[in-house]
Amino acid sequence: MSHQVHSLHIYPIKSCRGIDLERAELVDTGFRWDRHWMLVDDEGQFLSQRRLPQMATIGTELTDQSLIARHGERAIEIPLHSPDVDRIPVRIWNDLLPGSIVSEEIDRWFGEVLETDCHLVYLPESVPRQVDRDYAEEGKTVGFADGFPLLVVGLENLDPLNRRLEQPVGIERFRPNIVIAGGQPHEEDDWAAIRIGDIDIDLPKPCSRCVIPSIDQHTAEQDSAILRALAEYRRGEDGKVYFGQNGLHRARGWIQVGQTVQPEKKAAAG
Repeated sequence: MSHQVHSLHIYPIKSCRGIDLERAELVDTGFRWDRHWMLVDDEGQFLSQRRLPQMATIGTELTDQSLIARHGERAIEIPLHSPDVDRIPVRIWNDLLPGSIVSEEIDRWFGEVLETDCHLVYLPESVPRQVDRDYAEEGKTVGFADGFPLLVVGLENLDPLNRRLEQPVGIERFRPNIVIAGGQPHEEDDWAAIRIGDIDIDLPKPCSRCVIPSIDQHTAEQDSAILRALAEYRRGEDGKVYFGQNGLHRARGWIQVGQTVQPEKKAAAG
């Protein structure tokens, strides 16, 4: 059965609402502008929907010169390129890095929307964040995504989940970068890599899921039935729930919706 790129997505501000793209450019850290910015608290700890589900209600859109963040009738413009003049130490999981604050005005806007003191930061180009060396060679970098440049998910993965739910959910709950259609549910579990056009993407590790798939990505309402349903059939031996595969691209380039996806299956055990 043939596979195609069904949709492409970026999330410019970590844990805020994403943007659907027809065509996306791969740079060293993943898709351009994906998790380029991140909100942190006054201690520099990253903020996400795990702690602030209302972050899902902040929409984003890109122009040639700026990122626009929206919440209801309110909006603010964030320059794509800001002076690297005001750095603070920020922590994302086990990584402690210097993050550059965009501006006090933008900090106030997000603080008012989220009703908490926070700072919007970006990772300076001069500060590479290394992907976990257990899965990636030296020099493979990522922005403010949790751990890998890409998340690859099969569209058909929704079928067994939605059969277990009273209210079906969409793939946006899982915040993928690349959604692939045309296969069997969770077929990507058996893939070592995929090729899209002339871009090769390794799939070194399945993605364990936290509470975020239970959060509606438009209203921030939570439904615990989603993770309970997933746990019925997607729980690993380590007790974690898995959905989708983390991806590491081997080269820069462009990917577009509708392209053919060529999977490379994992070598047979033994």
